[in-house]
Amino acid sequence: MKYNINLFGLMVNCDIIINGEKLGIEIPEENQKALKQYLVRVLPKYGREVTKDSSLETLLKFSLEAEKALDGRMVEPKLKLPYEFQPEIKEKLIEAAALQDISATQLLIRIIENKYQEIMGEEE
Repeated sequence: MKYNINLFGLMVNCDIIINGEKLGIEIPEENQKALKQYLVRVLPKYGREVTKDSSLETLLKFSLEAEKALDGRMVEPKLKLPYEFQPEIKEKLIEAAALQDISATQLLIRIIENKYQEIMGEEE
């Protein structure tokens, strides 16, 4: 079953796996990459030194520690994009973001990151 979960302030698409009485989640590889990029971008705000070469396991450990210290959820730094969009493009961006339960800025960042990976041929 497809489901969105909030991991450290990022909505992540996943599959819920039920095997008898056991419940698990499986996150597709592209969403794991997006999560890793997000954590590399957000963790420094919470005093963690990370790089794009940090392992996903390390990033998740730091994220758990940060959230325990916060007694809440981490959030992505808010930024106002310095460009203007045509009204119809802006409406489509906002609509697409709402369908994914994320902000338009987060969606735009995700699109840019995915395109960057595609162009640069990054395999993380």
